[in-house]
Amino acid sequence: MLIYAIIPARSGSKGLPNKNIQLLCGKELIGYSIAFAKELPVQRIFCSTDSSEYAEIAKKYGAEVPFLRSDFASDDKAMEQDILQDMYAMFAKYAITQPDLLIWLRPTFVFRDKNSVIEAIEKLVKDETLTSCRVVVRAESRLYSGCNGLLIPQFTDHGKSMIRRQDLDPMYRVYSTDIIRSNTFDYSKAFLGNRVGYVEAPKICGLDIDDELDFQIIESLMKLHSESIKKYIY
Repeated sequence: MLIYAIIPARSGSKGLPNKNIQLLCGKELIGYSIAFAKELPVQRIFCSTDSSEYAEIAKKYGAEVPFLRSDFASDDKAMEQDILQDMYAMFAKYAITQPDLLIWLRPTFVFRDKNSVIEAIEKLVKDETLTSCRVVVRAESRLYSGCNGLLIPQFTDHGKSMIRRQDLDPMYRVYSTDIIRSNTFDYSKAFLGNRVGYVEAPKICGLDIDDELDFQIIESLMKLHSESIKKYIY
C-alpha cells in the first residue's frame, strides 16, 4: 500500500503571522510535523505550501516540495478539498504516483501520538468499508449555546442544573490528523466519505496553535521537559 504524509502549510496566517514557520523552542513549527511523519510507515513526505520560503524550510527538515500550490488553493477561503484538488492535479502533472492513503498532518498541532496514528492507518487497511479515519481527542460534552441572553444546553440535561461528565456519552474533537483514501480521487466537500472511523489520542494531542497565546502556552509546556510531555514531541 502506497502512503504519503502531507503537511499543509499556507503562508497567509492572520492570527499569528507566518505561524507555520515561527520558531518554537528553536525549531520552525512545520519541522515538528515533518519529524513526526518520518516516524510513520509512509513512502514519501510532502509539504503543501504556496510559499517558496516555506518550501525551503520544509526541505531542510526532509519534506519534498516539488510544486507550490495554485492560487485558488492558497486563498484565505480555500478549504482542504481545494488543496486536495490542486494536489491531485499536480501529482499527475509531475508524474507522482497517486497514493492509496494520505496522512494529513496539520502543522499547528505539535504534540502527537505515534501509536494512535498507526492504529488509524491499520484500521483503514483492515476495514475496506471505512472511507477515512480521524485521530480525535476527548472533548467537553456539556456545551451550551446562547439565545436571547439565555444559555441553552446542547445536551440532554434532564432538567438538572448540574450533570456529571461521566453520565453523558463521550464527545470528540477532530482536526489534528486525518487518514484519507486518496485513490478515490475524491475532492468533493464530503471527501472524508460517510463511514469515518476514529482513534482516540491523549488529550494533549488536541492542543492547537491558533494565535500568540496558544503559541506561548505550548512553548511553556515544552520547556517543562516533563517525560509525560516529551514523548509526544518529535
